[in-house]
Amino acid sequence: MDGTDEIEEMRTSLQTMTKSMTSVRQTIRQLLDDPQALNTKDGISLLSIKHHVLLSYLRSLALLSTRRMLGHTLAEREAPKLPFSNPDRDCRGSSAGDLVDATIEGRIILEKTRALEGKLKYQIEKLVRLAREPQKVQSAVNDPLAFRPNPQNLEANNDSDSEASDDAPNQRQSVDGIYRPPRLAPVPYTDAPKTKGRKERVPVPTALNHLAADPSRPHVETTSGLGGIPQLGSKRAAYLKRLQEFEEENFTRVIMKKSEAKRRLRDEADLALGGDLGGSYNPRARRRAGGLEDEFGDVLRSVERKHNGNDGYEELRKKGKKSERP
Repeated sequence: MDGTDEIEEMRTSLQTMTKSMTSVRQTIRQLLDDPQALNTKDGISLLSIKHHVLLSYLRSLALLSTRRMLGHTLAEREAPKLPFSNPDRDCRGSSAGDLVDATIEGRIILEKTRALEGKLKYQIEKLVRLAREPQKVQSAVNDPLAFRPNPQNLEANNDSDSEASDDAPNQRQSVDGIYRPPRLAPVPYTDAPKTKGRKERVPVPTALNHLAADPSRPHVETTSGLGGIPQLGSKRAAYLKRLQEFEEENFTRVIMKKSEAKRRLRDEADLALGGDLGGSYNPRARRRAGGLEDEFGDVLRSVERKHNGNDGYEELRKKGKKSERP
């Protein structure tokens, strides 16, 4: 049974191939008799190029397979003198190596045309739709390109025809007494331009770093003892680490502006004290890094503060001294 089914399938395939070859021969004979029958003036030249290149590619593959079956070498070739971009370049030879080169060129052209087909997808679908439905060419009001200016519409038309067309809806309304609004051609919707600018992206809070920590290992090593996670969670800290590793590996200093150098020194000091460099950077404002210096900033500033009469801390000291006196 299996052998009989395979024979029937093979016979059906051969019959289909014979019918296809017969129809192709008839089409080719008609084109040879009347070359003007194939008019591609109003078409897309990209599709014609693709069909010619694909046919040449298949032809080169068939000839190359034949040469390989005969045992010919692939090293024999006759390279053309002019480059591929020159339209006056001669055809390649008929050796096996020339067939390989022609196949490579055809494959490259087919790959390049694939990107161009994506850009011309709308035009291609439009022509294919019009070719399949020629009777609906006149009813192309749904096409946005049909609303382009047409100079022929500016010519003077017959007034009687226009009056008859205007009176037709009124007569139809008077017959059945039902009001029907006039039909409007669809217009493509275009979004209004946005006047407001783009909203700035909200900085990612540093508290999200705790979500990445493994709950089975709550005691994570830190650099200052103040936090619960390593102090390299921000992009700025990771950048400073890569910059330091680059300088140590290459034994050189990265040249940067004075402002960048000052920012780098300040950020490295904040990291050393256990600070977090997350959030946006403002060069005019001092960022509170959340490290040791910022946690005890009030105490450190009170030590360095000058004692004068207008200082609130000084007034508290004086009140404390008065209360201690007998």
